[in-house]
Amino acid sequence: MKTFFARIRSFVSALTVLLVLVLPAIAEDWPGFQGKDRDGVVQDGKLLTDWPDGGPRVLWSNEVGPGFGGTAIKDGKVYILDRNDIQGDRLRVYDLTTGKEQWSCDYEAPGRISYHGSRSTPMVTDTHAFTVGSFGQVTCFDLKTRKVAWQKHMDDFGADPPKWAWSQSPLIVGNTVVIAPMADDAGLVALKPKTGEVVWKSSSVGREGYGSPRKMTFHGEEHIVLLTSTAVTGTDPKSGEVLWAYQGIPVKRGIPTPADIGDNRIFITAGYDSGSALIEIQKHSDNFIAVEIERDNTNGGQIHSALLVDGHLYANLNTNENLRRPPTPGLGCFDLSGKLLWTNDTPKLDRGAVLAVGKHLLTLGGEDGTLRLIEADPKGYRELDSYKAFETPAKRNMIWAPMAFADGYLILRSQNQLKCLDLRASPTGQQ
Repeated sequence: MKTFFARIRSFVSALTVLLVLVLPAIAEDWPGFQGKDRDGVVQDGKLLTDWPDGGPRVLWSNEVGPGFGGTAIKDGKVYILDRNDIQGDRLRVYDLTTGKEQWSCDYEAPGRISYHGSRSTPMVTDTHAFTVGSFGQVTCFDLKTRKVAWQKHMDDFGADPPKWAWSQSPLIVGNTVVIAPMADDAGLVALKPKTGEVVWKSSSVGREGYGSPRKMTFHGEEHIVLLTSTAVTGTDPKSGEVLWAYQGIPVKRGIPTPADIGDNRIFITAGYDSGSALIEIQKHSDNFIAVEIERDNTNGGQIHSALLVDGHLYANLNTNENLRRPPTPGLGCFDLSGKLLWTNDTPKLDRGAVLAVGKHLLTLGGEDGTLRLIEADPKGYRELDSYKAFETPAKRNMIWAPMAFADGYLILRSQNQLKCLDLRASPTGQQ
């Protein structure tokens, strides 16, 4: 009997050691635009905060074409939609830790657009990757065959191309892929992932938006929220019924995805002198209504979403207007009533991205290519370290792509480089 229990103890010990060795190797995922919840935040992520002299270690750097689309990270692979104006769009897949290109798949989509390059961040599942090309191609790539499984076009739904090209990322909701043609009779469209067959089409949700749909929950029910240039709407993901709309903020061109701040409230920000607003989604009987709680007509973010970190909102408040009209705010902090607590005008972020890991922010200068580590502090701007991530010899560098973070690896994109930095926390558990 003693021998039996001794064997059991030996087996349990060996299994424990195996789990300890294997579990840390399981990478977190950043499967699409702004991460798994589309909020740009890694809640419990560990991050190296004591950067070595010369900055974080660069694991690899690859040449890519111009563009503004970010990357997805899934199962140790990095996905990016690249573009060549003469040939078309190309999905490229790299190994996360080595940068070696694993495979690629392209389709013809020649043509020139203002501000060259791709805009869409791939949405990646266990079996497929979904993208929206600059000219409106909605493409499903089969990860097993490494070929195009099916393709639709925004024109199929009566959509007019936006002035600055199609700039959205598909959303997986339940058993559907949701895109936003923003047409009169097809504001949002849900497709079957394996075939591209239409499941439902919503009524109008607004015109000429550049943001991506996001799933949120209000009063226990899921809604698909989208900011366009004329409204913010919530749509039933099961039927496609538009449940509510808010048109109080005069958005000229809607780009940032609204932030879900809990308690049935949304924070909206936009550029072009649009400002910001906080709204509450109320439910009366079976009807939903959007009610404005707070409004800031002055401070808004042009491209990137506000991030909710430890009960406060942080956003890059640079827009076309304040870049030309000093003072030029950079990072700003709002409380959850929608009131601005502080802004910081040095350093300037231009239109660079912001990402949060735990209680720290990472910002990337849209013009100077500098990565900064900042403590998320509602009392004021607290920069901890900085690193020149990209060489920027000329003006108009347009380093505007969203960043991606998984398992301590940070992916950055400029107009000609894709770069991976090692920001894994130290073995002592520093965060």
